[in-house]
Amino acid sequence: MVSSPTRRRTLLTGVGTTVVAAIAGCLGDDNGSESEADEPVVDEAEMTEGNTDPDAWHDVETIRFDGWVGGWVGVEPSAIDRVENPTLVLVDGREYEVSWKNMDGVHHNIAFWDANREVVADYSSPGNEVVGEVETLTLEATDEMATYRCEYQPEGQRGDVVVLEDR
Repeated sequence: MVSSPTRRRTLLTGVGTTVVAAIAGCLGDDNGSESEADEPVVDEAEMTEGNTDPDAWHDVETIRFDGWVGGWVGVEPSAIDRVENPTLVLVDGREYEVSWKNMDGVHHNIAFWDANREVVADYSSPGNEVVGEVETLTLEATDEMATYRCEYQPEGQRGDVVVLEDR
């Protein structure tokens, strides 16, 4: 019997997908339940949910992260301290200083994207791969902002942005 390249490729694709899903934790554990989706990937993070109460963000002007290949870890304000890929709550028209520190020597940057995955108003830092180096991006919040991401690891290092109207 002659092996079909298409069937072999299909089988290998299926096996590869199963292996990737298992490594990523997408399959259930031995008890048949799903794995914990809310567990941080980065060891330095303590949780995946921060405080999104607008009152907690009222006086925020500075946002700080530690940059890891597995995710952004919040440092400041306290609403995101030790939170992996936290949701940012910004006020439309307000200026913010967003800084991040490279923690692992992998090339990272930070960019603010709209719903179409395009950078909003050139709000993107140049990036660096130097452990301990800090980059700062000054931006004005707009209702176009939907997410912030590392453009080099856009799926692992990403968080949502909620933009509120000024009170």
